Amino acid sequence: MNKRQLGLAALGLTALVASAGVVVAQLLPPTDRFQSVAASTSPTAQPTPERSVTPTPADTDGATPDPVAEEPTDTGTDGERWSEADAAPRTSTEVLPEQPESVSLPPSKPRTTLVSLPLPPTASSTGTVVGGFPTDVMPGIPESVIDNTSVATEGDRMQAALEARTSLGTTDVLAFYRQHFAPLGLLESPTTAAKRSTTLSFARGDDSITLAVTAVAGGSSYVLFGAFTAQD
Repeated sequence: MNKRQLGLAALGLTALVASAGVVVAQLLPPTDRFQSVAASTSPTAQPTPERSVTPTPADTDGATPDPVAEEPTDTGTDGERWSEADAAPRTSTEVLPEQPESVSLPPSKPRTTLVSLPLPPTASSTGTVVGGFPTDVMPGIPESVIDNTSVATEGDRMQAALEARTSLGTTDVLAFYRQHFAPLGLLESPTTAAKRSTTLSFARGDDSITLAVTAVAGGSSYVLFGAFTAQD
């Protein structure tokens, strides 16, 4: 093979290598493609290192990049801010309710003893009030006609009974004994009423009194029966 043939063969080989390099460069990213073409065209070319380019005012159309906004620095801690707010004077339009004044009640009077020791002996009487009868607790209505009275005692227990007649009507008899028993602390129980009679019960602790009133010609007849526990 002569020199001319060798030159043609070398030229063809070079063209083939260049074509292969172009095909490979098309498959690579743009940066690698540039470096590959440069390498294929210049065997001695070295890849140029990438440099970070700082944009100039011309590149940003004259706009200067804004610095990162920073939150204002608080000169105090949350605790300090709370303390200052808490220490500030406060005003309020709320009206507090007035405190009720303490009221001192007068001392209650001790209840009088209904029946005291010593108790009288058991006895009864017709037409009069028997001795030892508790007239302060179970008095007869003034101007009544006494039919009979009695007392029965045992230990500290006493029973007393009174039967009498009055010219007052049934309503007046009931009103008389209600007014008499209330100051003694004898509380009234519900009323039991029949056709012509009414029965009331009064009690205080172990003491009790029963009143039965019946309408009769010319007025009312009534019966009192009491049961008491005597005290010293």
